[in-house]
Amino acid sequence: MFSARQSADLAVAFGDLAFAVGVFACGLFDAPVWTAGLAGAGMVAYWAASRRRILRRLPSKARANQTAIALFVVIAIQAGAYWLGLGVGGAI
Repeated sequence: MFSARQSADLAVAFGDLAFAVGVFACGLFDAPVWTAGLAGAGMVAYWAASRRRILRRLPSKARANQTAIALFVVIAIQAGAYWLGLGVGGAI
């Protein structure tokens, strides 16, 4: 089966997927952009909470670097999911 670590990684991956699907649905149903922004802010908070233990162990410079990269990736995923939803929904 899965080890405890693999189960935790899988739970985090499903959480990330749930936020991306939520933003996709916002685009699909032509919801206002602020709802996608709200979901994006929720994903950033979820990211910070789910990786808190790992980030605490990093030196300050590495923590800031990893956080900046992660914020860029999270924003790109959210924007892409919203745009894809808009495209599938026919709003573009």
